[in-house]
Amino acid sequence: MLVSFPHMGELCLAVEKMCKLMAIPCIVPARPGPGTLKRGSELAPEGSCLPFCLILGNMSEALEMGADTLMMLGGNGPCRFGYFIYLAVKILKEVGYDFQALIIDRGHIYQSCKTVRNNTGISWSRFVRAVSFSWHLLACEEFLKKTEREDRAYAVDKKGFDEAILYWEEKIKGISDEREIQRIEQNISKYVEEMVKYPEEMILKIGLVGDIYTLLEPYANHGIEEFLMENGVSVQKEISVVNWLPNALFPWRKGKYRKTLLQQAFPYLKNHVGGFGLESVAGARRMRDVSVDGVLQLFPLGCMPEIVAHSALNRICVQEELPVMSMSLDGHQSVTGLETRLEAFLDMVNGKHKYAGPCLRNKASSCIM
Repeated sequence: MLVSFPHMGELCLAVEKMCKLMAIPCIVPARPGPGTLKRGSELAPEGSCLPFCLILGNMSEALEMGADTLMMLGGNGPCRFGYFIYLAVKILKEVGYDFQALIIDRGHIYQSCKTVRNNTGISWSRFVRAVSFSWHLLACEEFLKKTEREDRAYAVDKKGFDEAILYWEEKIKGISDEREIQRIEQNISKYVEEMVKYPEEMILKIGLVGDIYTLLEPYANHGIEEFLMENGVSVQKEISVVNWLPNALFPWRKGKYRKTLLQQAFPYLKNHVGGFGLESVAGARRMRDVSVDGVLQLFPLGCMPEIVAHSALNRICVQEELPVMSMSLDGHQSVTGLETRLEAFLDMVNGKHKYAGPCLRNKASSCIM
């Protein structure tokens, strides 16, 4: 068994560590890029969305590198994301690849775990310890990324903040037990608490909502998160694998999770519309309550759940006076054009803001501190 998996956000290190703890050899494909998109687009049916093309391309790259087992999240419901793995397996086998799939969803997770144990011979206790450790490692990675996008704008010493983030990224790669994870999270929180900050009223806060893959994978969103941070914006984003996956996998959590979302999205959206449409509307309203200055909705071109959410977000924009800009993304857009739209949105939001942020006042110097 030689395992590989497509990238999505911060999953890579955690899955790689889990395989190592189980003594399973694994291959880590390159992060999605132009080559991945080209490969996936050539294999995918016409009209496929950007996330599917990137995931399919990543899988094909892994198989070319020698993988014989592919691991990926599955699902069900109106969103096409839940069917990516099934369609990808069919396409890849039709073009001649020989491999097995480990699908992580409610209907297949037990069988996938059993397949791993049968191929490796490890005990259930070792299996559970490996999964638990990798899950906490993923949570730590996502906590570090959350700290970076939310707190970098407040740091007076940007260079020192960036160096601290790089230091902790390297520390996380070398973690060997869960106690180290807790210490790193405590140190990160302590650093942010003690660093010299700009006043709250000087910083623009922009919320991100939308499709999970588009939000988590930088190439799928054309590096929008990095662009916002470099422009002195505090980026608020609730979607993460750690927040979402337990609610998708475990039936005893899913009902309560969806009920809460419906309460938060009411009256703008009254039903689950598939994908992350409900999360987008509920998330925008929660962000309004914590005083974000504007919201960006990011989704792949043709994503029906997000198109429905877009209509609800328009009403939130008007009725709750929350600036919202929706951006549908594909593989053919100009990054310069996207950045121009973002700059116009930030200028508009900044005009509504009482104070101009320290970076936004100095756009002539490329807004980088």
